[in-house]
Amino acid sequence: MAYQNARNQAVSSADFAKLAHGILQQRFVRACVYEVPFAYVVAVVANLNLRRGVFSLAYALVSPRTLAYTIFAYIAGIACLAIHAHTFHVTRAAHTSHFPRLQRLLRRPQATVTVVTTYVVLSWLMLMVHVRMFGGARAWLYPEGAYGPPQLNPAWLASWLFATCVGVAYGVTLVTDERLQLAFPMLEQSRIHALKDRLPMSFSRAFGFATSVLCKFWLAYFVVGWGVYRSVCGVLARIFSTSAYNVASPLFSASMLAFWLHTFVLVVLTWEFAHQLFEIIVTEPTRINELSVDRNLCLLSGLRHTESPLIQHLAFQELYRAAAFSMEQRVEILTDIDRTSGTMWTQISAECIAVISAATGQLKAQAPAEKPKPVAPIKKGEAVDVRAGGAPMADILQGRKPAVPAPPPAPAPVDLFGVEAQGLEKYVLTTLRDMLVRSPLGQRILRSHRAQSTSVFANFQQQVWAIRSLIRLVECSITEDKYGVVQTDIARVLETLFAYLIELERSAMQSDGSGAYNVQTANRQTIAMVQVVRNALYVFTTSFYEYLEALKLPPQQAKQLQAFANFSA
Repeated sequence: MAYQNARNQAVSSADFAKLAHGILQQRFVRACVYEVPFAYVVAVVANLNLRRGVFSLAYALVSPRTLAYTIFAYIAGIACLAIHAHTFHVTRAAHTSHFPRLQRLLRRPQATVTVVTTYVVLSWLMLMVHVRMFGGARAWLYPEGAYGPPQLNPAWLASWLFATCVGVAYGVTLVTDERLQLAFPMLEQSRIHALKDRLPMSFSRAFGFATSVLCKFWLAYFVVGWGVYRSVCGVLARIFSTSAYNVASPLFSASMLAFWLHTFVLVVLTWEFAHQLFEIIVTEPTRINELSVDRNLCLLSGLRHTESPLIQHLAFQELYRAAAFSMEQRVEILTDIDRTSGTMWTQISAECIAVISAATGQLKAQAPAEKPKPVAPIKKGEAVDVRAGGAPMADILQGRKPAVPAPPPAPAPVDLFGVEAQGLEKYVLTTLRDMLVRSPLGQRILRSHRAQSTSVFANFQQQVWAIRSLIRLVECSITEDKYGVVQTDIARVLETLFAYLIELERSAMQSDGSGAYNVQTANRQTIAMVQVVRNALYVFTTSFYEYLEALKLPPQQAKQLQAFANFSA
């Protein structure tokens, strides 16, 4: 409805970023509204008593305790949405270490501390709510002094330590597993269906995470718990009169273990709901360009917007959806030729090619130096046997030599600790890094050839959208390009794709220092991108199968296209 109202009002602004900010703010408000039913569901589950049967369910739906729990669960959910909005990212941070999880924690130290601290505080809040509503270990044994000085309850101390461990573990997991990186869906689904599909996974993940942390905490506290308890009691004894007699360990109390598991399964479930809701709301496909009168220019401004990776990703996502599913907008792009800066196809294709060429340049920069091999030049007018449908196509070639490629750009230095680390913090980290680099072990830890390729695919999804949008527009130009603006650029598009494919295949089979090949482990993204490029070239070959003779491709591209024409690439 918001899109239709804005469309009817004929917004004159062609600034994609300005329109996108308004849409994203509306989506965050909607996420806060959608958090209410999730908090209510968690509250009902928390107050449900299965021993009382259906009457317990009816009471849990309307009890005052459910309402109170809903309020606190909603506060926790809003805090999770806010921390995700503050720390999310859409590009994958490149790492050069054999320990990428550790490096992700160090790359954005401020964000890591913020995330971990927030979840620890939320864990304490929800533990306090559970203790107040459902009972739990009180802080002191014998507080009335009837049996001597008060004594710290070990179960109370263990509960708060466990809550701290859950918050730290969940925050660290979000950072190390890159769950703060948004994953854009390839298929458009309604919010209800997207949430419905993720609910079982959220329940499973919450139970599995809480159980795993509980088991690890039980083992750790069994080893060092008594020492920690005596140390805390010793500190308290210096402040006021207290005692620390031997008491039963909470680790062997079935009711306490059940209380911990029940409490923190619901706590993690609240966090999981907020995480899934934020990702679904933010990555939902947009139609921002439709809010502008000049939607082509608006879309182009989004493709060129480099200040916010999220906005640029949304623009490429809209381009892909328009190229794949909207014939009206495809025709509008291909026939929009009255521009002072060039046709709309030329400008949009240039942005897509720039994304692919940047990745190609990074792969070339990582390639090891090789001795140049002599190549026999192709003589003018030489016929290359390229066949389609069994018919020879000697005239597919132009009699000219391929252009000499420009030297690849120098690779940009990768900062191990990121731009967030500044001042004394960065000086200390950099000094430690330099000390480690001087040793063979440190070089092995901090520099990994296997992990260098991740910098190429920091914008993996953006590259996929650029490739598929480009090929889809070329494919549809057969019937929708009324002015022939695409035909003059087909050779440039194929040259870009073939250059990227060559570098991808070289990188996929490139050996690291140990002689092993990185096909399935470090280069799984490379293999996936190879399939994307090959599929795009096969789409081009099948679409132009009957028109290859008229394309007049350069000799090198004709040779490369022969494998796809024979369906043997």
